Amino acid sequence: MNNLIHHEKVQDILQNVPALFRKFSPDDLRGFFITGELETFQSGEIVTREASEQVHNGWLIADGVLSVWTDNIKVASLGPGDFIGEEFLFSKGVRAATVKAESDVALIRFDRESVIDFFRTRPERIFKIFIMNLLEIQQRKIKSMNNKVARLQRKLAENNID
Repeated sequence: MNNLIHHEKVQDILQNVPALFRKFSPDDLRGFFITGELETFQSGEIVTREASEQVHNGWLIADGVLSVWTDNIKVASLGPGDFIGEEFLFSKGVRAATVKAESDVALIRFDRESVIDFFRTRPERIFKIFIMNLLEIQQRKIKSMNNKVARLQRKLAENNID
């Protein structure tokens, strides 16, 4: 058994299930986590680089804060329970953003092949639950981005800038 499941930060996450794993049974949740590997980054370190890295894994934030950057503009801050790189199961393209550690962070890295193998050993409904959770997370991210764009458009309009 993978020692990751016994890590203090993983135990915290298992007690407060992140949105991505909502409706997973405790056994399925533990099984999924066993496919992961704990990685740590120090404050200021780059986790992923925009447009220069292939997408083949995703990370669950176990501890600390990450910032997400696009075109050298900070677009989000993420903390424990948030997932980055959720497209790792579906895309073999390049990363859409740079992600940087804003503090010392502990991340659980999930590799595409390991996760696919996990879902092959489980009932199909577990994968469907995962996908529905993933879509809900994506919808929240899109709504948040739309709200930011609307606020920026209002500010530009207030200052008569087109």
